[in-house]
This record gives sequence, C-alpha cells and structure tokens, in this order.
Amino acid sequence: MYNIERIRNDFPALHKMVFFGSAGVGPLPRTAMVAMQRYSKELRVDFATAAWDADPVAEVRSLASQMINASPDEIVVTPSTSAGINLLAGGIHWKRHDNIVINDLEYPANIFPWLHQAHKHGVEVRVVRSHDGVLPFSEMTAAIDRKTRVLAVSHVEFASGFRNDIPALAQAIHKTGGLICVDAVQSLAVLPVDVQAMGIDVLAAGGYKWLCGPLGSGFAYIRENLAESLDPATIDYQDITVDAHDAVWNALVSGEEYAMDEAPLHKGTQRFQPEGVSPIAIKGLSASLSYMLELGSEAIEERITELVDYLIERLQATKITILSPTAPEKRAGIVTVSIPYDLSKSKDARRLEEKLDQAGIVAHPRGGGLRLSVHFFNTEEEIDFVVNFIAKL
Repeated sequence: MYNIERIRNDFPALHKMVFFGSAGVGPLPRTAMVAMQRYSKELRVDFATAAWDADPVAEVRSLASQMINASPDEIVVTPSTSAGINLLAGGIHWKRHDNIVINDLEYPANIFPWLHQAHKHGVEVRVVRSHDGVLPFSEMTAAIDRKTRVLAVSHVEFASGFRNDIPALAQAIHKTGGLICVDAVQSLAVLPVDVQAMGIDVLAAGGYKWLCGPLGSGFAYIRENLAESLDPATIDYQDITVDAHDAVWNALVSGEEYAMDEAPLHKGTQRFQPEGVSPIAIKGLSASLSYMLELGSEAIEERITELVDYLIERLQATKITILSPTAPEKRAGIVTVSIPYDLSKSKDARRLEEKLDQAGIVAHPRGGGLRLSVHFFNTEEEIDFVVNFIAKL
C-alpha cells in the first residue's frame, strides 16, 4: 500500500526508537519541522512581508475541513482538544434542569469542561459506567432524556481503545433535541471522520497525537447553524467583524480614538477563533495535515487495521491478555494489554517506564495496562519486538 521505508524516513524519531506512543504525543514528520523552521526565520529573522501577510490559520481551516468533510468556515483553530470542547461548554445558555451525559472512560479534557459548567449553572451530570473497557450502547442511550443538552463522548476512548458508534449516538441525542460533542483526538488520522454523515454537532481534537502535528496545535468543528446560538465565553480582537477590526486598526495606525462600545461579532463559527495561537505551531500543523491528506484516510485505516490484526494475533499466540476490544468495528489503533505490574502503585509504573526506556520502546501505561498505539508507519517487525518484550516482563 505504501513505500513504508520512504514513509519511515519522513519521521526522524523512528530511527531512534520503536514508537507505539501516538495516542500520547506523535512523532513530527520532517515536512512539519522544516515548515516551522523556515516560517520562524521568515517571521522573526527576515521579517519578510509575505510571511507576515500569510495566514496559517486559514490554511489549517481549509485542510481540516477537507479531512472531516466540513466547511472551512466551520473550523476554529485551537491549541488543544480541551480548548475546542470549552467552546461549546462555555457557549451554551444553560438552564437549571439541564443535564450532561458523560462516561467513565473519558480523558479529563472531555470531563472537566462539563463539570465546570455543571458547577457554575447547577446542571446535572450523568456518568455512564463502562464494562471491561466498553460502553454499552443501550446504557448510553438510556441516560439521555428531553433535558439532556449535551452528550459528550470520544470517538475512540483513550485507554481501552473502544470505538463508540458515533452516528447511532448522534441519532439518539438528536431525537431528544440535544447535541453531541465528540472528542476525536484518538481517531483523526486513524479512521475516516465525516461530520456530516456522522451527525456530529461539535468536534474537537489536538493536533499532536495521531495527526503528528506540533504541541500547542489543534482544531474544532462547530456546525454552522449551531454557532450563532452560542455565546463565546471569551472575546478577542480577532472575533469582531472584518469592518470593525479594520476600523480599530486604522485608528491605531492614525492615532485616532476607536469605538469602545461592544463591537459586532463575526457571524458563525469564526466568532470563536482565539487570539494568540502560535503561528509557528499552526504552520507545522498545516504541514502535518497536508501529509495525512496526501496519504488518504481510507489507506491509513487499511494499513492500521492490518497491523492491529497482526498485533492481536501475535498477542493471542503468546498468551498475553488483551484488555481492549478485539472486534474490528469496536477498535481503532489502540491495543492495551495486561502486564505483571500493579499500576496503582507509582513505583511499579516507574519501573515499567524504565524498562520501556531501556528497550528503546515508546508506549504508555494507561487504563491498568500497557497501551500500544499502532500507526501507519509501524511495521510487523516492530510488533514482534514489542510482543517479545511484553512476554518477558
């Protein structure tokens, strides 16, 4: 499917370690590093006019919209997953008897924004309990009623790797008039994501995991006809209309006063665009998104599926207990396995991390086991190596 050696040469980190850590922080492709270095020099050494006139945010909006089948106008560039989730959590007009449905498999980025709003507004939080790393669909939908404003859920859960049926959950919450907010940080660049076909209202993802972008980068999607019913929790100079922005800037240049009454906001999603996201990081994310789009989401999914199939076969043959779902429709790129360490004890967790480091393996203790994140650049030889390592623990 790919020239795997050429692809591996695109990621300098892969020559230094056996990398199964993309669910934490992925390796940077060379194209992103070069783009950031060049852009940084143009901005801050050369002070080149073309660089200052460039718009990396617009580049990422365009590329991200292609990746998830949205309009660029529906994309907000953010520094992290939680920043994107907070756009919805902080923008809803909450009512006293509303409720929010979450679950016990979520990463804190998709928990604390909702708890914060519940505390501020007296909103009920309903927590669906998992069973062996799986969220039963019937129990998720049973928690939803006419008072549910938001169902907050990950496309792929960070520890067990369980893949939620997002289209079916979206259909269930929409029947009661609620919204679905999807944390897609563990699925973008692993699975094809189509926000239109899946019925997603809001999606958020950091760019530095499977997307292999820089730290401090990410994006969110807000459905266009939803955006204007939300009030931004914070307002920046960038969020006002183009005419108002130009009038203020002209006043700054000319030394005249500018109107200090409330400025009109952009229509739609762009009223949520935060000021101050790093243009260097966003330029790097643009390069990483371009790289992923060139490979193609279907081809990436096919490659990862084949590698995860092989990993599961090898683990089962070696009698290593798999903690993640193994059915193809219930998994993605994460496979978590049982290991002979009590990870509730920090001493044991440190011992495991030391052994991984000594072996040159990047993988993470999560969810009571060792989480292996299988990306398209991994190989069967690397899988054999890590399975043999686990078998000897």
